Amino acid sequence: MAENGPVGFWSYTHRDDELVDGRILRLAKAIGDAFELITGEELGVFVDNKDISWGDAWRARIDSALLSGTFLIPVVTPKFFLSQECRREVLTFAGNAASLGVSDLLLPILYVDVPALADNPASDEVVALVASRQWVDWRDLRLEDEGSPAYRKAVVGLAERLNSILSATQIEPIRPAVDGASPVDGGESESLDDAPGFLEVMAKAEAAMPKWAQTMISISEVTTEVGIITVWAAGKMKESDEKGEGFAGRMAIANQLKDRLEVPVERYAELGSQYSAELVAIDPAILAMIRQIAEEELGGEVTDASREFLSGIKALVEASKVSLPSLQELAESSKAPAQLVSSLRPVMKKLQTAIQQVVDGRTILDEWGRRIDELGL
Repeated sequence: MAENGPVGFWSYTHRDDELVDGRILRLAKAIGDAFELITGEELGVFVDNKDISWGDAWRARIDSALLSGTFLIPVVTPKFFLSQECRREVLTFAGNAASLGVSDLLLPILYVDVPALADNPASDEVVALVASRQWVDWRDLRLEDEGSPAYRKAVVGLAERLNSILSATQIEPIRPAVDGASPVDGGESESLDDAPGFLEVMAKAEAAMPKWAQTMISISEVTTEVGIITVWAAGKMKESDEKGEGFAGRMAIANQLKDRLEVPVERYAELGSQYSAELVAIDPAILAMIRQIAEEELGGEVTDASREFLSGIKALVEASKVSLPSLQELAESSKAPAQLVSSLRPVMKKLQTAIQQVVDGRTILDEWGRRIDELGL
């Protein structure tokens, strides 16, 4: 494939593909073939995110203006939103694409019904990113024979849509300028007077940094608190079993666990939602700022100030890593209690959602840290 030609990265879970007997991968190939037939240009299709060539191509595209010729095609199912790799791909691509003003290149395929997309997408950042795009509805088409006219026509239609989007986005990258002349959010077009400028972006992030740092401290504290409560419950159940109190004893402790967890888990949910939502909102601007610094498009004192600011961001990234082991441990330990009694499930589900939001925030911070490292500050 041409090095600078259009590329499509398929984001899906391998288990979903297994469950439909390889139809997801065959769909990727069919669309790539239809695109080449229609345009005469090969669409590079990458489908295995565990393959080194996928990773190399992904990084090369994410790190350059070649992103304007790149699609991320999430094949959306309930399992998709449970996959940390899939979530990371959406968050990373969306932020980088928005920082260049080419958000339309995130093109989800809704493969089966996902209630969260309609019910409350704002409660999950990745669900919200997918819900905000005009997805392709494949819920009925996935049941069609792959050789049927309806299926083949839909494949061609999707290839034509890719080509149409690609043609519309072959523009110079849109980045925030020092005088505030360019939008950075990749959403609805803004007037030149309303678009945020470089200094506005930096000031907003600078003001948010102490809040982010405090939020991370609070998350670490509530993680410890919830961990102590779950360890207490495990110990009490062991004592109950040794006393021969049976299932009644276990149920009583499970109900006590629910009561003790309700307040800290509610706090955890508030912190997780606040943390990830703020990072997602400012992610495109931070990435655009890093790109401008890397390309030395800013001069003199602004560059020096921005480099100092990014050193502070890097410190924040490093600080966020401290709580990662306890976060991972809590995520694992929270799975078993949810099976004990039905009254405990809503609390544990809310806890798992909050943990996921913190992990999503870490994905964004890790991308900032990687890019800052490459600047050699």
